[in-house]
Amino acid sequence: MTDAQTTITRKPDGSDEQRPMETSEHAVAEPPTGDIGAPTTPTRGGSLHLVGRILSWILVAAASIVAVSLLAVTIGPKFFPYQALVVRSGSMSPTIKTGSIVFYEKVNADKVKVGDIIVFDKPGQTNEKVTHRVFKISNGSTGRYFTTKGDANGAPDSWRVPAVGTGWVSAFHIPAIGYALAALQSTLARLLLLVIPALALGAITLYEIWRERGREA
Repeated sequence: MTDAQTTITRKPDGSDEQRPMETSEHAVAEPPTGDIGAPTTPTRGGSLHLVGRILSWILVAAASIVAVSLLAVTIGPKFFPYQALVVRSGSMSPTIKTGSIVFYEKVNADKVKVGDIIVFDKPGQTNEKVTHRVFKISNGSTGRYFTTKGDANGAPDSWRVPAVGTGWVSAFHIPAIGYALAALQSTLARLLLLVIPALALGAITLYEIWRERGREA
């Protein structure tokens, strides 16, 4: 729909004469120029670049998490008041599954209560640690002691854990990552943990330089 415009002219005798002006129908619209608004399609190279960057950063992030965990287990306890151990059995499943890393805080034995998860030397085997839940606290002829039980076990443990001095109580745990740490026991695996992220970051940097030079050419 268009709007017509009129002009009013004054005759010598004083009357007004109206003449239609050119309507907007006579206006000629100039065709748009350029490619404004034209859809663009991402190039294959750009998509591959994006996928490569995402995969590289995922690899770097995963390697960083494993490296930090390795330091937390091996170096951290030497400087800070905590312990970290990898669970290698399923006796505490489903609460703590095999392959989890458990972090423990030091507490006095008289502060431990039923339901706490503690770690202790397995009676008769000082080179083996056991992480079980305190099932009962009792007093005997030799003093106060803990009866422990694994969550996945049907009955309490047969041994008694002396409730004296200080011990380690579970503060929190991280599932699954212990598998990666177990695989890093060899020197070669630890070396690859450092080399692979460095190579990935180097590849990203070189690709960015090559890509920018290609644009400038």
